[in-house]
Amino acid sequence: MKAFKAFKTFFKRLFYYPKWRCAVCGKEIFDDGFFCERCRKSLPFIDGATCSHCGRKVVADEEYCSTCKGKLIATDRARSVFNYGKPVSTLIKRAKYDNAKYLLDAFSDYLAAAYFKYYFNSDCVTFVPATDKSKKKRGYNQSEILAAQVSEKTGVPFVRAAVKTRETQRQASLNADKRRKNLAEAFRITDKSAVAGKSVLIIDDVTTTGSTGEALAEKLKKAGAAKVELLTVASVPPKDGY
Repeated sequence: MKAFKAFKTFFKRLFYYPKWRCAVCGKEIFDDGFFCERCRKSLPFIDGATCSHCGRKVVADEEYCSTCKGKLIATDRARSVFNYGKPVSTLIKRAKYDNAKYLLDAFSDYLAAAYFKYYFNSDCVTFVPATDKSKKKRGYNQSEILAAQVSEKTGVPFVRAAVKTRETQRQASLNADKRRKNLAEAFRITDKSAVAGKSVLIIDDVTTTGSTGEALAEKLKKAGAAKVELLTVASVPPKDGY
């Protein structure tokens, strides 16, 4: 019986616990990370010049870049760990659409590190909600899992503050103006007491234009949140670089 249990554990670790292999190239690894050394160096971390407001990578330091200026108003500040590019973009898609939930653990490690790196001082952590239909179809909401893990790794309380009230078109297929209209009245705050007077941190996977986080931030501010910030795994840099 003990031998059978040992074999089951070995089999599970070898084939169903991908942390034993690099998440990018599949090479066997022997440390606590998710990436081999070569692939770790290929990750598109955001460094160098950034937008002070939304944290995107830009050509030269800007207070507001062309993507966020005059648009991200309710969102007091945003930061991301990576540029949205390979291999991170591929891994995010796997985590969202291919049931590779183990990758969320890797991403939440980086998000927790970014929380301290950028001196966030939040009273609570929440997430961009999904509709019940969407969550049932996928089996989970990746943003919710990320937020719960960031809460555990930083010690900041996790709250379920909002719900998504209707299905919306996939944001990736829309331009900035249509994104904002697509998200109008899509979120509803369900626990005002959890956010009123507090500094709230929204966790999400990708910032494209920032309109999703902005729509939720608007609702949180109306519910009494004193400050709303956004922290995502990756963000898309401005097309013009500024």
